[in-house]
Amino acid sequence: MNASDVDARAKFAVRLARSAGALALRYFNRELAYTPESKGVAQDWVSIADRAVEDHCRAELAAAFPDDTMLGEESGGAVADRAWVIDPIDGTLNFVHGVRYWCVSIVFIDGGRRTIGAVYDPPHDELFFATAGGGATRNGAPMHVSDCARLDRALIVQGYVQRHDIDASLRLRRELIDEGAEVKDHGAGALMLAHVAAGRFNAFYEPHMHPWDASAGLLLIEEAGGRVTDLRGGPVDIDRPRVVATNGRIHDQVLEVLKEIRPG
Repeated sequence: MNASDVDARAKFAVRLARSAGALALRYFNRELAYTPESKGVAQDWVSIADRAVEDHCRAELAAAFPDDTMLGEESGGAVADRAWVIDPIDGTLNFVHGVRYWCVSIVFIDGGRRTIGAVYDPPHDELFFATAGGGATRNGAPMHVSDCARLDRALIVQGYVQRHDIDASLRLRRELIDEGAEVKDHGAGALMLAHVAAGRFNAFYEPHMHPWDASAGLLLIEEAGGRVTDLRGGPVDIDRPRVVATNGRIHDQVLEVLKEIRPG
């Protein structure tokens, strides 16, 4: 793909993130009515808001780049050579409870490579954006990971959902706290990754994510100067992300704590 093709998609991603976020915010503020629904798993929620935002993204994409494919959390799809992977509302549990910690996550993948990433936080009007090799920004200003180099000075976020091994998650949290770190879970993986990229958090860990949760945020961190690996320090699987994402300076320390208690 040539530079002009990437640039056109980058501008589109920014517009799409903001328009999708504006629609989601109307539901969040109850300007548009919706009723939360369970997906059949404890604390796994969805609503017409998720579906409406994803439908909006799919329609906009079909009009702008009809030959690109799309994978969305709610309606599925496929990842081909040129694919958009979209989570219309990441942090739906927070969303349906009126908690202002959720986002829209959009990534464009070209030939298996994360190329464009946007994470938009509508309640706070913050757009985190990156292109491969082009750096990362927050609302247009350059952003960088933190310079924290010690676990006993670190603020770490740890993603947990019901499908994870609860014992392993609790053991890891305790081990990190024993090392002096503070460990939180704010309930929206894509936004937590964006906040690592912005230097607000020093590290993020989650043993099993989906491509739509992880991909945009991983590109943000890489372009902001951080480091992303799987739980063993290798490359992150694009289809089944198992994520350790940090400012780079404490990455090996987190992996060292993780290695004795990570899930298989």
